[in-house]
Amino acid sequence: MSFLYPLGLLGLIGIPVIILIYILQNKYTEQTVNSTFIWKLSEKFLKRRNPLSGITGLISMFLQILLVAAVSLAVARPIITLPGAAYDYCFVLDASGSMTVMEDSEEGKKTRFDLAQEEIIALIEDAAEGSSYTLICVSGEVVKSFDSIKEKETAIELVKKVEPTHTVAEYNELLSTAQSVFDENTSAKIYLVTDKGYTKTGNIRIVDVGNENKDNYALFEAEYSHLGGILSVTTDLISYNSDTSLTLNLYINGSQEVAASVTQDVKKGVETAFEISAACESFTEFKLEIANDDSYPLDNSVITYNTRGDKSYSVLIVSDTGFFLEAVIDALVDSDIDIVTPEEYETVSDRYGLYVFDSCQPEALPDGSVWLINADESIENAGFGIRGKVEIPNGDVLEQSVSTSTNVRHLLRGTSGSEIHITNYVKYSGMYLDFHTLYTYDSHPVIFAGANGLGNRQVVFGFDLHESDFALTTDFVILMRNMLEYSFPDVIDSTDYTVGDEAVINIIKNASNFKAVSPSGENIYIETDSATAAIPLTEVGTYSVSLTIAGREAVYHLYAGAHPAESEPTVDGEEFSLVGQATDGMIDGEYDPLPILFIAIAVLFIADWGLYLYEKYQLR
Repeated sequence: MSFLYPLGLLGLIGIPVIILIYILQNKYTEQTVNSTFIWKLSEKFLKRRNPLSGITGLISMFLQILLVAAVSLAVARPIITLPGAAYDYCFVLDASGSMTVMEDSEEGKKTRFDLAQEEIIALIEDAAEGSSYTLICVSGEVVKSFDSIKEKETAIELVKKVEPTHTVAEYNELLSTAQSVFDENTSAKIYLVTDKGYTKTGNIRIVDVGNENKDNYALFEAEYSHLGGILSVTTDLISYNSDTSLTLNLYINGSQEVAASVTQDVKKGVETAFEISAACESFTEFKLEIANDDSYPLDNSVITYNTRGDKSYSVLIVSDTGFFLEAVIDALVDSDIDIVTPEEYETVSDRYGLYVFDSCQPEALPDGSVWLINADESIENAGFGIRGKVEIPNGDVLEQSVSTSTNVRHLLRGTSGSEIHITNYVKYSGMYLDFHTLYTYDSHPVIFAGANGLGNRQVVFGFDLHESDFALTTDFVILMRNMLEYSFPDVIDSTDYTVGDEAVINIIKNASNFKAVSPSGENIYIETDSATAAIPLTEVGTYSVSLTIAGREAVYHLYAGAHPAESEPTVDGEEFSLVGQATDGMIDGEYDPLPILFIAIAVLFIADWGLYLYEKYQLR
C-alpha cells in the first residue's frame, strides 16, 4: 500500500491526544436532587435498566480514535496495490479526414471521430484500476497525445480534447505506429480505432467506427480555359457507393448565385467527366460544387483562384547570340523581350523584370531578377566568388540534387532527372547560405538559385548553354519554365493544393507584414529570411496570405482540397497484423479505498454523536 499524500498521516497524532484527554478528564459530575431517597431509587433504577452506563466513555473514546484514524487515512489517500491485476493500454487513433464523416447514433448524428472517442472512453472506464493509458493520433503525422497516464479521469479528459485533422492516415503509418508500440511492450493491449475495415488482424484489436453504406460523392481537380468572355471548366465526379445522378454547380467571383449548372448520371466507382461553362468577362475565382448532399461534404467542392490573369512580363537579354533564349522565354510566358549586346547594355535606361546575362556579366547587378549564364568574373553583390573555369576533356554529366527542401523541390518539380552533359564549367565559391543548389559536378554547384546581395532573385548557370546538350534534354523546357516562375514571383504561384501539402509563398522584395490565415482563422507564421517560404496545409478550405507593398495591403488566396484517399477509406481484405509474439504480462493494479473511508467516517461520526446524546439524555 502507498499513500498519495503521506503528510496526511500526521493526523494520527490526534489519537494519543484523545487518550490523554480521557485520562485527565474529571469523571464526576455535580447533580442536584430533592432528597437522598430519590437519588438512591434513581441509582438503583439506572443500574438495572442501563448495563453499559459504566463503559460509555470508553466506547466514545474508541469511536473517536477510529474517526481520527479514518480521517487521517482519507487525507493521506491510501492506494492498495493488487499484484498482476491491470494492463497497459495503447490506443492508436485514426485522426484522418474520413473520420469527420457523419454517422447515425442513439443520440443523433455524430462524426466517426466522436464515436471513436466514446469507444476509447468506454474502454478506459471498464479497465482495472491501476492500468496505464497511452493515446497516439495518426493523420498526416504521428502525435502522442498522452503517455502512460494512470488516472482514468485525466485520461478521459485528454481524450475529449483531441481533434480530428483533414489529412490522410496511410496504412503504412498506422501499421508502423502500432508495430513500434508492440515492439516496446508485447504485453500491452493495443487498439486501433479507425473507420477502415481491416478483416485480418494479429496482436492488435480493431475498433471499426465506419459504415461503408454512406453516400459519398467527390470531385478533386478542375481545369479551365478563359477565351472570348467564356469560362469553361472540366472536372471528374465520382460516386463511391451507388449509381446516381449528380448535379454540378459553377459559382464565379464569390457570388452565391449559380452561374451554370449541369446534371448527368454517374456509375458507382467510375470517374465521369463533367463540362460546364458560363459567360464571364473576367474572374478572380470560381467554385465548383456538387449540389447533392452526402456524408462527407469536404470533397464536394473545389475553388480555383486566378493569380496571374493577363499579366505580361518584361525581359532584357544581354547576349551576342540571344535569339535562342528569346524563343524559349517567349514560348513559356507572355513577355515583352528586348535583346542587346554587352556593349549596348551600358546605354540601357529602361527597367525590366528579368535581366538575362548570357556569357557576360555587368559591372553592377541591376535592380530586378537576374539570370547569370556562364559568368566567369566576379560581380559585386552576386553572392559568390569565382575560382576559375574547369575543363572536362571528355565531357561528363551533372548530378541533380536529391534535397527534399521545399525550394529545391519547387524549382525541380516536373523534371525527370535527364542527363545534362557539359565539357566545362565555372567553379564558384563563397556562396550565400540561402542559395538552393539544383545541379552539381564533382560536388561543386553548377546550377543554383537564390537571393543576391540586393535581395533580388537570381539564377546561375555555371556553363555555356551552347556548349552542352541541356537544350536537347526532356527537362530543359520544364526547368526553364520553373526558373521563369521563380524569377517572376507572384506571392502565390499555385492556388490549388491538397491537404497535407506545403504551399510555396514567394517573399517579395520591399514587402512587409506577411501574414497567413488558415480556414479556421488560425494565424500561420511565415519565414521571410529567404526568397520563398512554405506553409503547411492541414485544413480543407481557403487560406489567405496578406502583405503590405508600398503602404497598401494585398491579399492572396489559395485552396486546399480534401485528400482523395480519405473519400473512400475502406480497406476490406487488408491484413493488419503486428509481427512478434504477444506476452501475458500484467502490471500491478490499484484499489482506492477512499469511498469506503468516507462511509466509515460518516458511520463513526453518527455513532459517536448518538452515544453522546444517549449518555446525556438517558443516563440522567
